[in-house]
Amino acid sequence: MSARSPRHWLGDLPVAWLQLRRQPIRYLVAVTGIGFAALLMFMQLGFQSGLLTSATTFYQALMTDLVLISPGTRDSGAFQQFPQSQLYQALGVRGVTDVIPVYVANVNAQQMGGIKPTSLRLIGFDPDQQILDLAPVREQIDSIRTPGYVLFDAAGNSNTGPVAAAVRAQGAQTMILSDFSKTFRVVGLFRLGSTFAADSNLISSDSTALQLAYKQINEGEISLGLIRVAQGTAIAEVQRHLRALYGNQLEVFTKPELIANEQNYWNTSSSFGIIFGFGTIMGLLVGGVIVYQVLYTDVSDHLHEYATLKALGFRDRFLLILVLQEASILAISSFIPAVLASTAMYAFLTAVSGIRIEMTADKTLLVLGLTTGVCTLAAAVALNRLRDADPASVF
Repeated sequence: MSARSPRHWLGDLPVAWLQLRRQPIRYLVAVTGIGFAALLMFMQLGFQSGLLTSATTFYQALMTDLVLISPGTRDSGAFQQFPQSQLYQALGVRGVTDVIPVYVANVNAQQMGGIKPTSLRLIGFDPDQQILDLAPVREQIDSIRTPGYVLFDAAGNSNTGPVAAAVRAQGAQTMILSDFSKTFRVVGLFRLGSTFAADSNLISSDSTALQLAYKQINEGEISLGLIRVAQGTAIAEVQRHLRALYGNQLEVFTKPELIANEQNYWNTSSSFGIIFGFGTIMGLLVGGVIVYQVLYTDVSDHLHEYATLKALGFRDRFLLILVLQEASILAISSFIPAVLASTAMYAFLTAVSGIRIEMTADKTLLVLGLTTGVCTLAAAVALNRLRDADPASVF
């Protein structure tokens, strides 16, 4: 028999569909199982992308050319301090026009009145300097010049909702540190997003930051330094001179390098990245096992029919295409509800956690490719059963 064209292969599709539909309960169980595996992959990828987004949102918003940090700083949730005087040494490098010290610390606080304590990332800087590319912060920058006045991140998780609601309703909200040592007043809102280390963010002046984070930040030390380069000056050249100046004392990154360094830490060094990656692999394995069991059982149940087709002159290629078509139908039937369920869960988790998790084209294509690939691989393994389809066994 001559080789069949792709057009003829598609003509066999109803046969594959009829075989699956013949036992609807088995088909629905298979779709549910594979769909769950795809959902698991979507959720793991969503958690991973949410982690990377939350970890780098602060860096993305920085208005700077270069960033100076301590070599001991592993991630944006735990900055190691370094002497502020080292930052000002950068002014001696040709091309550097401005340096800005920034204070970052995590504080625990609560509303006056006994509301549950919440973890907040405090970001402090000189109000005369604009360091964040956030319109609400620029518009309200004058309000944080008053000592003890801060801006509150309304994009935090559900624990911080009452604070944002109180500010919207009353125009301000007084809060207190969990050790009852300091009070401060929220006088405005902005949106940045929570992190895995903090429920929300505060923005304050540098003097207020030093007052509220007095247990974490020593006077004369900073968390990171922003360095701006004159227009038309090669940033890479300035970076090279700064690295020669600081040696092993400090790290000098461009903003893209800082973001990539943060993502690399969470992906490869932290337990979160490893767990999310392992979860994705487990989803693949679960889906592969389910598809294999369904297709192997189906081939076994129809072994005599396949042997009859061989006796009639159909080649193994026809049987191969038939089983692969069944695998493709299972993959697509499972993938569509998995996408819908994942999109709904992404929206729910974003609202509850404050960490932005979005359904994107790259996630969709990746999970579709993994689901289709594992179904195809399972079909190929199940095809070994067809070797037992001996035409002589029909007679």
